[in-house]
Amino acid sequence: MLKKVLQSTLLLAAVFTIGFVADVTGHWTGRINDQFDVAYDFKADGSTLTGTTKGPDGNVIEIKDGVIKDDSVKFTLPIMGRDMFIKGKVNGDVMTLSMDFNGNAMSFDLKKDAK
Repeated sequence: MLKKVLQSTLLLAAVFTIGFVADVTGHWTGRINDQFDVAYDFKADGSTLTGTTKGPDGNVIEIKDGVIKDDSVKFTLPIMGRDMFIKGKVNGDVMTLSMDFNGNAMSFDLKKDAK
């Protein structure tokens, strides 16, 4: 009996935990400083975040070291010869990302495209 209760409790805990991971898989778009359009294609696989964006020159940039935990994301983009660390929070179909670019803190919102 105790074994059944413990198994049920662990199963519920697993389902409860999985339910709080933000759904980031998909195409997200936004603007930085009301000047630069940006687009990301994200894919979440458990806690691993992968995906791509396009650089200022139009080349595709692969996301590196991407992690998703609950409603938080973080990843690195190799831009202009250096790694840029980006972190953010997901709230439904809006993702707010922040980064430091040459000593200037920047934050911007992305909106998830409808399926």
